[in-house]
Amino acid sequence: MPTFSQLKLSGAARPLVDRLLARTASEADKTRLKDALVRAAGTDLNKVLSASEVQALVDSFQAVAGTDAVLTSAQLGQALDRGATALQSMESIGNLDGMTTDFTLGGSSVEAKLIAQLNTSVGRANGRPMDVNMTIFEFQSDAIEKAIVDIAKKNPNVTFRIIADSTQASDVGGNALPSILRSKLPNIQVKYKKDFPYVWNAALGRPDYSHNVTGGLNHHKGFSTFIDGRPDTLVTGSFNWSSTADTKNYEDLTTFENKDSSSRRAIEQFGDEFAGYWNNAAAVASPNVFANFKGTKWNEMLVAHGKPASATTNRPDDSYAAYTLPTDTKSADLNAFSLTDRARLDTLLGAPLAKTVVANRKKYGRFASLADLQERVPATATLAPEKLAALNFGSGLVSINTGSKDELRQVGFSAKQAKAIVDARAKNGDFESVDDLAQVPGVTAGALAKVRDSLSAVDVEAFFNSRAFGDAQGGTGYGSAGSRTTPAMGADGKVHDVAASVVVAATDLFNRAKPPSQVSVAMYGMSPSAPEFKSLTDAARRGVTVRVVLNDDFNDGTVDALKALRTQGLPIDVRVQKAKTMHEKFGVVGDDVFAGSANFSESSSTKHSENRITVKNHPETAAAFQARFEELWNKSRPTP
Repeated sequence: MPTFSQLKLSGAARPLVDRLLARTASEADKTRLKDALVRAAGTDLNKVLSASEVQALVDSFQAVAGTDAVLTSAQLGQALDRGATALQSMESIGNLDGMTTDFTLGGSSVEAKLIAQLNTSVGRANGRPMDVNMTIFEFQSDAIEKAIVDIAKKNPNVTFRIIADSTQASDVGGNALPSILRSKLPNIQVKYKKDFPYVWNAALGRPDYSHNVTGGLNHHKGFSTFIDGRPDTLVTGSFNWSSTADTKNYEDLTTFENKDSSSRRAIEQFGDEFAGYWNNAAAVASPNVFANFKGTKWNEMLVAHGKPASATTNRPDDSYAAYTLPTDTKSADLNAFSLTDRARLDTLLGAPLAKTVVANRKKYGRFASLADLQERVPATATLAPEKLAALNFGSGLVSINTGSKDELRQVGFSAKQAKAIVDARAKNGDFESVDDLAQVPGVTAGALAKVRDSLSAVDVEAFFNSRAFGDAQGGTGYGSAGSRTTPAMGADGKVHDVAASVVVAATDLFNRAKPPSQVSVAMYGMSPSAPEFKSLTDAARRGVTVRVVLNDDFNDGTVDALKALRTQGLPIDVRVQKAKTMHEKFGVVGDDVFAGSANFSESSSTKHSENRITVKNHPETAAAFQARFEELWNKSRPTP
């Protein structure tokens, strides 16, 4: 932590600081206040004290003692406590790492928050080319439908591409996509997951829908956005797009904005998966092509059962062009340590000004905003608007779990130390904290102390399952995730490089859990035959406390299996939610969380198109999901 003399005071902050110092009664109280001002400056992860940061303390002084009276030591303590609370609120609102989680039935609409996130991303685009890539299982929300159509009409720079489950191709049940397609907007494109979930119904003399024979659902729920190629936002979770999900179900929705290298990687992974999915003709089809596919399969079933084929006329081919995920070639994150961002700063600002900006960041920490940049480096105020629009203001942190060797070197590690860090995490999996670097050969305490303020251990990773129509078995994604591997803890307690499937996203956390830790799982559907179930119960056998909340429907066998293990003395407890649909699919292990669309079932892990995302070493996200779990636990029925 810097000293007060090492802070840079903004012009607007200086008179406020002088006013506060004049209200202290002793040198000791002045020192207490200066320490508080240092902490206030760190609210946005830099060493610059802004007027808004000081104002939080000014307001606290006024609340405790009013006017400009000198505060007693006791009053000063009260004021500093109030100020600390206000600053924590400012930090939360600022959302420096770009991660937020929302839950239904908490007093506000998750549907509205999803729409707000979409509109916020469109606002950031400000007319620049923007891709919105959506994948959704159920879409019956009038509000989200209206938001998409309104945005498409008003913003021709925004292109929506939507992949939906096969069940969404019909108007039945208020499905939104047929209505959206009737608007005939050129910047809205839709594809449906290829599937023919029908069995022969002798009584009806025709095919009849049966969920049990699906060849694989599109079970994703969310969207990612890219502005002029730059990853911008990812919104995903258990939340289907319907008023029922928003008002009657327990659901979750997590947003990742591109403010941190870990969040950015997850957005990129979802974008890559979407492009591979969209371009896979065996997996998805445009509306007319899908209708023709369904008609052909329908007639094949009729003929196979001695019935004449229906008289149909194929619809004209409406296939879309192949989609290439755009590449960001222009933007630069002023707070990043990547060589790419550094090179782009030279292009955008010119080498001399870029050097000045980087030097200022090294001395005082990240730039919090464009206004902060222009106050600290006045020459940037004269930059052309298009250059200013290309500047981004990330967290200024490099994750020791995702950072490249080059980024770790730019932070301040030597080439040898950076290599040792990358090699260690490849061998042992994720670091649990920055302190773990002290165990890496060659990383000295002094080297770590110099760069600690620029490091985090947060790791966000996306995992996928996939299965195109007619495939004999599923895969781990349509994009590059289909061949991606990840270091994960196995049941043998060793780290292995394995396929990055939705199963591994959960089992890695369960296999790492050690007593006396606790695992909390809320799952809509869970099968005792699922690999996640075995990994979860193995954790209990090691002495880890396991608590599970399940939805009331379809889980009787799982409840019985968990109760049987409990009677054997394992630290397992299970409750069932009956009052409302418990549709969430998350788990919490310490400061680690997994969430997404996938249940614990063989269908989820081998057949459906699913996602599961992990957020590791992030106490705020873990605390939010743990609080939700406790709410569900307290509102669910114990099992005798």
